[in-house]
Amino acid sequence: MLFIQREKYLAGESHFTPGTITALTGCCVSRSVPEKWRHGLIQLISYLLLMVFSGCAVQQRSSDAALSLAWEENSAKLAKIHNWHLKGRIAMQVEKESASASLSWQQNGQDYIIRIIAPFGRGTLELTGNRDGVTMRDAKNQVVHAANPEVLLQARLGWQVPLSGLYYWIRGLPEPAVEIKTMILDEQARINELSQAGWQISYGRYMQAGELSLPKKLVLQNQKLKIKLVIKRWDLSL
Repeated sequence: MLFIQREKYLAGESHFTPGTITALTGCCVSRSVPEKWRHGLIQLISYLLLMVFSGCAVQQRSSDAALSLAWEENSAKLAKIHNWHLKGRIAMQVEKESASASLSWQQNGQDYIIRIIAPFGRGTLELTGNRDGVTMRDAKNQVVHAANPEVLLQARLGWQVPLSGLYYWIRGLPEPAVEIKTMILDEQARINELSQAGWQISYGRYMQAGELSLPKKLVLQNQKLKIKLVIKRWDLSL
């Protein structure tokens, strides 16, 4: 895994210098060794230890560099996805209250239709949006318009759902121009953990969609709301 934010030693910067290694080996070499051999033995062990620590540092830097390059290539491909239709499930938890529903999200450039379908015929919440704003139609067929979906959902339902960020997170990308607190990549250069815009996003599983590996299960959480998404199907042929 690659930690975007990490301590210096994880970046391959060794804290051991030849002097400290020599001091350590000097303490470990038995005093019973003849003095004429003792100095040479200490130098040999010091050299071997220094080579080991240096080799580990180079290997770590090489591995991180390869993973960073793979991430750049992978994220560039994901950023080119502007049209999709996904289907799955969504579960939301606010304090002790929770609810789940089916999810349909169709995206065509900046135009989108998101449907949250409650079970047992309890109705559908539909968000239709574009660059001019967003319209919500609730289960009672009431229609409301707003400039952006976050304001609309907060005002009507009390949900602080970050749809502007989710547009990127759902594809396995961080939101551009927003500070990344932490980002951890797995061995295949996919996001495993992301902390951004006050949200902690965990990717539990990925699935193949053509030649791309896209999120199958992710969890978004902040201090007030927890959202679980399980995607059953990605369609990128739009």
